[in-house]
Amino acid sequence: MFDRARALELIERAIDDHPYCPICGSSTEVVDEGGGRLVLRCRDAAEADGILARIGAALLPHLHDRIVDLHEGIAA
Repeated sequence: MFDRARALELIERAIDDHPYCPICGSSTEVVDEGGGRLVLRCRDAAEADGILARIGAALLPHLHDRIVDLHEGIAA
């Protein structure tokens, strides 16, 4: 079970540990993927524009790490 302070700590630590994608050097962003899952992902891989960029984003292991699953529970 997560409390709000613990969830915020996990998010801040993820951003501090990985401010840039190790593959392409793009900045990272925290995104709610739905279902209460927060992930840290490569901004450029997520915004790939054009066929070659989308193929590269799919084939290269750009950063996409789960930070926290909010459905595991947050204490009030």
